[in-house]
Amino acid sequence: MAELTSAILMRNPPPLQSDADIMPVGLEPLILKCLEKEPAQRYQTMVELLVDLDRVRSDWESRNVVASINNARTARMGINAAKRLANWRRMARSPVALACLVLVIFVLALAGYLRFFRSPTISNKSIVKYESSPAYDNYLRARVNIRNESRDEIENAITLLKQAVTVDPKFAPGWAELARAYNIKSFYFSAPEAEKKQMNEDAAVAVEKALALDPNLAEGHFARGVILWTHDNHFPHEAAIQSYRRALELDPSFDEAHHQLGVVYFHIGLFDKGWAELEKAVNINASNTLARFRFGVINLYRGKYEDACSVFKATPLKTNPSLWAFQYATALFRLGRTEEATQLIDDYLKKYPQDEGGVGTSVKAMMLAKAGKSREAEAAIQRATEIGSGFGHFHHTAYNIASAYALMNQPAPAVEWLQNAADDGFPCYPLFASDTNLDSLRKDEQFIAFMTRLKQQWEHYQATL
Repeated sequence: MAELTSAILMRNPPPLQSDADIMPVGLEPLILKCLEKEPAQRYQTMVELLVDLDRVRSDWESRNVVASINNARTARMGINAAKRLANWRRMARSPVALACLVLVIFVLALAGYLRFFRSPTISNKSIVKYESSPAYDNYLRARVNIRNESRDEIENAITLLKQAVTVDPKFAPGWAELARAYNIKSFYFSAPEAEKKQMNEDAAVAVEKALALDPNLAEGHFARGVILWTHDNHFPHEAAIQSYRRALELDPSFDEAHHQLGVVYFHIGLFDKGWAELEKAVNINASNTLARFRFGVINLYRGKYEDACSVFKATPLKTNPSLWAFQYATALFRLGRTEEATQLIDDYLKKYPQDEGGVGTSVKAMMLAKAGKSREAEAAIQRATEIGSGFGHFHHTAYNIASAYALMNQPAPAVEWLQNAADDGFPCYPLFASDTNLDSLRKDEQFIAFMTRLKQQWEHYQATL
């Protein structure tokens, strides 16, 4: 299943003529256009497809286009291929047959449309009994805002959810979702330390209220996992995993619980488990773009940089630009496409100079270090450190800073920053062990000791999680 998902996301289908003795020449381009990775490059309406199908039929009726026959099979075509040719011609002349073909394609397209745009992110199993609550409408509106994870929409969600639990204090899903909204605001966006502390406390209180009201609320256990897995709580991976698993026991169709469980898994180096959870998330909800994006992150950590770039290119995160820019630029950089990576980061920093978490600036530091521009790299490291303080995903910034120091042959600060990244939620042993940016550290005693401890922890996770 992992290989199939990877192929769908990142590889083009083989030429159809290689698997068919005979087929109308004009049909293959139509099919391939339906299979384009970029939605904008596919047919935008069924009318466009009908026009092209009608053209293929006209060509066959007038015999202006001959059959396309695989050269290697020409000598073997014989009677069976001739019969298939006759069948194609009969179909091409038949308006009924062509209409049936168009109808089949339309039904398949409609099924895909409905699967993509349905919204199973609200777990009916847990929520259906709350639909009569006067708070339910505000809750739904807040869910729409939270899905995008942008600063303004998170503020809107918090306002709506506060109104919801004020109208109905026993509305457990509202308390659970309010905890999640507080967490997103605290985790991803800059704020004074005192404000972050208050938000984290409010989130914890909201979760406890939700579970006190409904101990079997999947959303409550999911929210507990979300607020556990933070910098302030020192990223307790095993506890967060148990909370997500409990949510999924209560509701196996909870796509976001699968997604976030996958995120924890790949942060601790369990790539196969992470991939499997992401697959479950997107199979349940094909519109979960952030879960789909993270296939690229796992490919990046596995050293499959071309595959990572294909995923990142196909899933631009307009509502989370820092995450998209730094991961995509890192993959380009690892492929040696430094000019493209630099341009991407420069464009991002120009548009978003606040650079939440310093992740973009840390990628810049890494590229400057690789180019031998040590002074500029040090300045970028300083800048990333200043603006990244308190950011939920600062461990990625820390890892990039460590990589920059390793590229500048400074083992002591490199190991210190690697330890920072590992202690702060990113003990990803397989990445640390294979990353060529860290090669200058391989014989350093401190690094060897650090990696020994990290491997033992990873082996523990493999055995117990």
